[in-house]
Amino acid sequence: MALDEAPPNSYSGPMKSSSQRPASISFAVSSKRPYGGVAQLVERFGRIEEARGSIPLTSTPVRKISAWSRFGRSGLSALFLLLMISGCADTADEGVFAGLEVDQPQIMPDPVLTDTQGQPFAMRADTTGAVRLVYFGFTTCPDICPVHLSQLSDVLARPGMPPNIKVLFVTVDPDTDTPQAMRAFLDQFSTDFIGLTGTEEMLIDVQRQFSALIATSAVDENGEVGDIGHDGRVFAFAPDDLGRTQYPHPTRQTTWTRDLPILATLR
Repeated sequence: MALDEAPPNSYSGPMKSSSQRPASISFAVSSKRPYGGVAQLVERFGRIEEARGSIPLTSTPVRKISAWSRFGRSGLSALFLLLMISGCADTADEGVFAGLEVDQPQIMPDPVLTDTQGQPFAMRADTTGAVRLVYFGFTTCPDICPVHLSQLSDVLARPGMPPNIKVLFVTVDPDTDTPQAMRAFLDQFSTDFIGLTGTEEMLIDVQRQFSALIATSAVDENGEVGDIGHDGRVFAFAPDDLGRTQYPHPTRQTTWTRDLPILATLR
């Protein structure tokens, strides 16, 4: 699959119930029509369902992609209805960004975690003046994490891209993801990507601070613990510290190349 293609969203395991999520979701998504054509309208349907909580944003093993079929006829009917409505909508309501716009931008949290050098790292204070792209994942993720990181690596290497962009990869699997393991994993994409870890309790708290879905392990029919379900969004913060956009899986490279230069100018 080409990195710029947009496969259907999917789900690897049960996420925390709504009662276990943060009481207040700071980074609420927008209902604005996305920038782009039919492919992004399809993405938009997934985004609306994600906002409602019916399609969690998670890591999904390739072998479970067939779960998309569970979407069913009712989902497809709703999708076609959405495409018809969106096709007739006034293009004047398109937002500034191609990504998922936040209705009420919030200040980036500033938790202190441990970087891959074993040093304390303040997520906001130590990246002042940069666009921060915050992503919660794990090094043995079979698909979504490598796709996001590969896309970002390719996009940031393009001529003319702003230099002040920091990718912050926060592990949701601290038992496996040692600083050394994270460094080796991230170096496959960029030596500039920042890996962060901490205790399990700290990392759960950080996910809550960013209003991310709390990562949890999937359990199969036999009670065996499998892959980790986690939030598939990249949370973006401009140099002025405000979080204006989010980028779920899948996000097209054209979305990144359109939005990152705009975010970089917001100081």
